[in-house]
Formats: sequence, C-alpha cells, structure tokens
Amino acid sequence: MCGSQASAPQVINAALLKESSSLHYITADRWDRPPADTMRRPSCWIPISVLLLLVTISMATESGTGRDIEASERRAVVLPDVPSARVFIDSTDLAVVGFFVDLEKPEVEYFNALVKNHPEWDYGTTTSEDVLKHYKIKSNTITIFRQADNFRDDLVVEETPELNTAKLYRFLTINELRLVTEYNPMTSIGIIACKVHIHLLFFTHKDVEGEEGIMKELREAAKELRGQVLFVKMDVSMKSNQKTAALFKLKKSDLPLISIYDTESNRKQIMESGEITAQGVKKFCLDFLSGEAVEEAESLKTEL
Repeated sequence: MCGSQASAPQVINAALLKESSSLHYITADRWDRPPADTMRRPSCWIPISVLLLLVTISMATESGTGRDIEASERRAVVLPDVPSARVFIDSTDLAVVGFFVDLEKPEVEYFNALVKNHPEWDYGTTTSEDVLKHYKIKSNTITIFRQADNFRDDLVVEETPELNTAKLYRFLTINELRLVTEYNPMTSIGIIACKVHIHLLFFTHKDVEGEEGIMKELREAAKELRGQVLFVKMDVSMKSNQKTAALFKLKKSDLPLISIYDTESNRKQIMESGEITAQGVKKFCLDFLSGEAVEEAESLKTEL
C-alpha cells in the first residue's frame, strides 16, 4: 500500500535478494578464487544473508510459525519379513504389532494415533503376506506379545464393535504385563486374568532407596522364570495398594520386601531380608515352586 511501512518479512526478503545477487561472483573458470575485495574481509566475516536467515528462523520459532522445524512424528517399526518380526517381538517386554490386510480401513488411523500419542509401548506394523500367514492373521488385527508369560493376545478388528483409539489404548493398558508389572487398577485386570498363578510381589514405597537397582535384578530373574512366575511391583505409596499391604501386615519400615503368592492355593512366603539379587530371587522362586520353601502359617485369603 502506498505510504505504508513494509512488514518485517518483506524487509528481510528484500535484503536477502539484494545480498544473494552480490554473492553470484563465481564463474565457471574461477571456482577457487573469490573477488579481490573479499580477500580483505576479516576471517570472522559472515554474509548478511546468513545472519538474516538466522533472524528469520528465530522470529518464526518465537511466533509459533516455524512448523517445518519440528521433530518427526513417532512411527511403528515396519516388519517386512518373518525374521524381522521375530527379532522385534523378542526384543521388548511388550510388543504391539498392527497386522494389516487392508490399509484403507479406519483402524489404521486409530493405530497410528496410538503410536503417536502413547510412547510407553514398542510398536511394529506389517502388511507382508508372509508375516500375516506366519502369525495366522486373516484380517486387520492388533496383537500384544508379552514376554512376562510368553503370551499373545489378538484384537481382531472385525470382531470388535465401534473400535477407536481409546478402546485400543484400554486394550493395551489392561493387557500390559511386563517382565515386572507395576500393579494399578488397570493392570490388575490383566494380572488376575493371567494364566500364570504364581506371583512374586515386590513391595516398595516412593521413599525406598536403590529401587531402580532392585528392579534391574528382578527383571533379570523374571527373564529366566517366564511362564512360571509373574513379577509384580506393588507400590504401597498408592492408596489403592495399601489394602494389599495391610493383608500382608506390612509397615513402611519393612520395605523393600519380596513375597511370593500362589493365587490358586493361597500359599505365600516372604523372602528373608538382605540384598536382593537376581540369583537370590530366582532360588527363592524355584524353592517355592518345588515346595521346599516353608509356608507362612497364615494364608492370604484374597485375590489381588
């Protein structure tokens, strides 16, 4: 408009054009030698075009318009063949795989939204006929592969009415059994439904020192006892878990503490206090499984 002041982007663009025209000095026979006047510039000289570009990026970022300078979205790992699918599934506590026969269905978008918004799980996806055949998939299916109990759970989309991202999330949360599963109202459903009826319970509290080191030892033991013992972390700092702690007659000063519990016979045994190591936990579990452990006099008369 006549008489109006130019906007910042217009000024920057004009300056960039002017500066860029002054830099077109390299000809076909002089690639290695700049004009004489540039030889006298200080070594720290930076073309104004570079400075203006940096200013432009800064302004765009501050104003929220730098949409092209964003981190790439999370995507599921593509599984092109059976070997890659096996490696992926075996590499994580909980593998979530989208098996898709038809990519035009809405569940593909639901699955992608899940991958983007819920990074707590490891996702894979495949349309390979060989992979679908190997895992006996006949229609679009979202599958959980659990290391904790060598378990697989299929959610066949055509058998699930009104599926959406929220329902997919609930399906994963309920069935989220890891090598050491944190007990909460959602995971409790999967724990109770689990076919492994021997549960090792790690009672802890938010103030317990060295918890991560203990968890590392427990995961190591859990790997060797997959399918035999389900490892569960019970944080009694959570109000919903305090009832279970009371059933074991635990006090905060008793923690950390490990107990093992048979959900079918109600037998339970508390591990002796001391350093918690993978080998010690493994022996404790195997003794309980073989019946060599001394049973507590009072049985636990409730289900977790």
